[in-house]
Amino acid sequence: MKNTGLTWRIVLIISLITLMIYVTVRMVSSGSGLIDDGKVDLSSVDFQKSVALNGDWEFYWNRLLTPNDFRAVQPPIMDSLMEVPGTWDDGEAGSKVYPPHGVATYRLRLNYPSSLKDPALSIQNVASAYKFYANGRLIVEVGKVSDKLSGFKDGEESLILDLPNDTQELELVFQVANLNYARGGLRESPIFGSKQVLERQKMILLALQLFFIGSIFIFSIYYFLLFLLQTNNKTALLFSILCFITALRSLIWGAAPLAIFFPNVPLDVRAYINYLTGYNLVPVMILFVLSIYTMEYKKTTLGLVLLPTLFFDALLLTPPGFISLFTNYLYVMVLLQMIYILGVLIKAVLHQRDNAILMFIAIYVFVLAIIEDILHYKGLGGINISHMFLYGNFAVILAMSFVQAKQQANIHKKLVLYNENLVEADRLKDKIMANEMSFLQAQISSASQITSLQSDMEKLEWASKTDSLTGLYNRRHIMGKIENEFISYKRNKKKFALIIADIDFFKEINDTYGHDCGDRVLKVISKGLQDAVREQDFVSRWGGEEFLLLLPETEIEGARILAERIRGIIEEQIIEYNGIQVSITMTFGVVVNEDYEIIEDTIKKADNALYEGKNRGRNCVILA
Repeated sequence: MKNTGLTWRIVLIISLITLMIYVTVRMVSSGSGLIDDGKVDLSSVDFQKSVALNGDWEFYWNRLLTPNDFRAVQPPIMDSLMEVPGTWDDGEAGSKVYPPHGVATYRLRLNYPSSLKDPALSIQNVASAYKFYANGRLIVEVGKVSDKLSGFKDGEESLILDLPNDTQELELVFQVANLNYARGGLRESPIFGSKQVLERQKMILLALQLFFIGSIFIFSIYYFLLFLLQTNNKTALLFSILCFITALRSLIWGAAPLAIFFPNVPLDVRAYINYLTGYNLVPVMILFVLSIYTMEYKKTTLGLVLLPTLFFDALLLTPPGFISLFTNYLYVMVLLQMIYILGVLIKAVLHQRDNAILMFIAIYVFVLAIIEDILHYKGLGGINISHMFLYGNFAVILAMSFVQAKQQANIHKKLVLYNENLVEADRLKDKIMANEMSFLQAQISSASQITSLQSDMEKLEWASKTDSLTGLYNRRHIMGKIENEFISYKRNKKKFALIIADIDFFKEINDTYGHDCGDRVLKVISKGLQDAVREQDFVSRWGGEEFLLLLPETEIEGARILAERIRGIIEEQIIEYNGIQVSITMTFGVVVNEDYEIIEDTIKKADNALYEGKNRGRNCVILA
């Protein structure tokens, strides 16, 4: 059965990686556009949907040409064709490579059907200032276009512009200037279509983004409050930070809600938000995943993977124009980090860790979104990156939220079971005492009878305190001992320690060798625990294959040393049963009480530490 489970996991991983390669190739190949030689005929297009003006535009380098220049007796000679979306310094975008800083003119001629009564153009992400003309008329200027720094000013707006509708032929001219950022040009394809359709698409995208941002921000607040209540829960803190970074980054993507609701926010502020979140989103995601699957990585490797992030974070102290020079290096770092986290999750899937398959698929979707981001930046691919970013992040956040919720549900389930056992123990106590009192009143008639009854009462009292199989204290009695230690602590301030220990893979022992063998294991472990502790310590059977050790007047280091010693003894021990040799290991959660805690908090911390040890691969000691 184990081999079958491992086989289908390997098949799943290979299939998903193959699919990723295929999708990436498709993304690259989808970059071919409608426009050829600066012309496009859309007269047969049904404009129920919009059309991205992808393809080869006419390109005039180092010249800010107006429509009148193209109507001169000797019109300007085109330098080359330039692919849109793209940047003019990209060797794959045009037939020539141009310097990143400079000015240029883009030109496109198109036809559209007479049935389109409200032609419009959606424009966004032009680096980094532009003038737009349609049929010889200046429609808009964003920033200040100039070939001199003294007259230049960058700008960024997401616009839907009316186009002339008195003719079905359009001449679109963009004057673009970029004197400060690393890349210049039409980095997003202008979208042509009905103004009504374009506005509806923009509103739908804006609504999706606002819903996404609001949901993720609520996640961030909730898990931050959870961390404040459980300060040892670093996973909750990392997830809260991850949600906050994701929500912040979404403000400047797609419909750019930040620019819509705060139009006066400087472009540099949006640029810094883009760089800050872009540099730290993947590293925080890595730390979150590793906080769940702690046994799947090495600290030295992790340090090498995350070290470049410090360099990029230091770049935030420099101007945005300088930061943009390192964008290609950033994408290399991000790709390597994503490969690393996929490798960690592949190990977790193969080791059959809890929720590993779900986490792997979620991160897989996010990696596809990152790949599309890079291809889009390089002017390759034709998928709407705004939607890809939303889908990829939303898949990750939902999956990670489910994992967190499942962990909390497991803890809650154990607490409910603990309370139910306490209530049942109290019922049994009352019933036993009532029966015994009735028996005593009816039977006491002589001194010999009294002596006999006293002996029976002592046996009954001992039975009420202990577990019938192992002879250890039962859960109800050890809870009384813990309460006494809390009372004693308030007087003398001497801390006590709790150790919750669990036999690893105990269910498999029962399933493989039978419950009699399981009982034999429990008895041997119980005797070993009693022999290992001090005279003043208490050992109890906490439930099933779990044991609880109460160590009065003990600090955390002393408890850890004892737990490690017991773990080593058990690991080396061979248990004989009907000629069968059984090897076992145990996982330990160790805690020391704190001033502000109640009994349930201390027990819960030990239980959380035990759960973390199970996630780390078992057979270990974890301090709360």
